Amino acid sequence: MMQTQWGRKETVIFPLHSPLYSYGAIFLSVMLTGIFLYLHFALAMSPLQRFYLTYYVRTVVAGAVHRTDKYRMLMVADGAKRSRAVRDNDVIAGLSPQIDEKPIPLQLSGSARASGLLFLYRGPRTEYLNKPLYNYFQKLVYDGESVLETFRLPLLFGVAALFLQLPFSIRKDIKRYKEMKYGRRLKGPVLVSPKEFNKAVQGDGIGFKTLETEAMMRIPVGAEGQHIELMGDTGAGKTTLIMQLLRQIQSRGESAIIYDPACEFIQRFYDKDREDIILNPLDAVSILGTLRRATSAR
Repeated sequence: MMQTQWGRKETVIFPLHSPLYSYGAIFLSVMLTGIFLYLHFALAMSPLQRFYLTYYVRTVVAGAVHRTDKYRMLMVADGAKRSRAVRDNDVIAGLSPQIDEKPIPLQLSGSARASGLLFLYRGPRTEYLNKPLYNYFQKLVYDGESVLETFRLPLLFGVAALFLQLPFSIRKDIKRYKEMKYGRRLKGPVLVSPKEFNKAVQGDGIGFKTLETEAMMRIPVGAEGQHIELMGDTGAGKTTLIMQLLRQIQSRGESAIIYDPACEFIQRFYDKDREDIILNPLDAVSILGTLRRATSAR
């Protein structure tokens, strides 16, 4: 017996069912965080902080695994070959050539040379305790800040960039999920609120207001001269809606031509002082008005 599979067959590969917009927001936030980190590294950190950054991170990572590790610290020396570890005010950005190894991307500052220092070099590879070396970097090089505290500001900017995008990306992912689940409207009418209607058509002219909604649904001023079709059973409220239109036209001091075979609008809107015209050969008011205008024309 052949088994019948009902329903629409969904593809697995494309389109992807993952929250693509949210993933895109995360990816963009990661990229922005990387840019913020680089700008902080290049503009906000001192030359010595930039040089020792890999060592500083290494003391944290390696310190969690090894108690000790080997490092080559920067040293300075004077003419008497007295040496000590480099301090932040000893160096500036520059280039110091070295014998048989790559140059150091730093050079002695003017104050260091004035104090008698002549040489900047890498010390021998020496084994250090990671924890005390980390404390040394934190206190004397990075102004008491940990690795995370050093990059606190760019990381906060990255998180802020993510949270600013999430409301929009999540909304778009929900809309996309509903379209994939229920389908997407390609053509035909759609049920909207008066606010959504006014926004879609840029309604700023006359409109309607019903008991179901508090806001008025308006049509554009440029479309007021076009056709408006009102359909509904007897008692649905067509006359009430027409009266709404007439009251708005009346309040604007404009004119309207009304086909009123039942004479139900004359009682509410006819104004003799306004010189309204009634075109009805069987109506006394219409005949007297026609004669009056003909007399005044002579």
